Amino acid sequence: MHGVLDMLPSPVTQSAQGVGGQQSGGDLTPNDKLLVSLEKQLSIETKVKNGAENMIQSISSGHHGRDKKLLAEAHQMLADSKAKIEFLRLRILKVRQNKLNNKVAEENGEGRPRELENSLEDRIDELRHRLRIEAAVVDGAKNVIRTLQSTKTIDKKALQEVGGG
Repeated sequence: MHGVLDMLPSPVTQSAQGVGGQQSGGDLTPNDKLLVSLEKQLSIETKVKNGAENMIQSISSGHHGRDKKLLAEAHQMLADSKAKIEFLRLRILKVRQNKLNNKVAEENGEGRPRELENSLEDRIDELRHRLRIEAAVVDGAKNVIRTLQSTKTIDKKALQEVGGG
């Protein structure tokens, strides 16, 4: 999960990738770069949502009383992820519409194309969302370690995988 989170694009350090992941020179417009970034974020967020759904299903199938907190956290992560996916889809639609408007304006000989910038508030929300996901991953790993350590026969291989070493 940490690897997936590390792949999240940063507005400052985005690479100039074309649509579909193809490398290109400087021929991408800012709207194209933003669209690629948003689509990548949507793909990652969809994986987070699927992971939360799988976690809920896994926890629900086990009948342990202490998993109620973990189940509640998984439900919260799922709700956050669904909200983020909806936000990203709307943002992608906005960027595509802006791109289309710019194309029409260019064909009509109008002025400079408009660029859509992420507002400071959007960036703060994005960072908060990433922080919540990261905290949930850490909490989940701690819970797995506790569960593995509390079993009568310790599965050393599984414990090493969770511990990262």
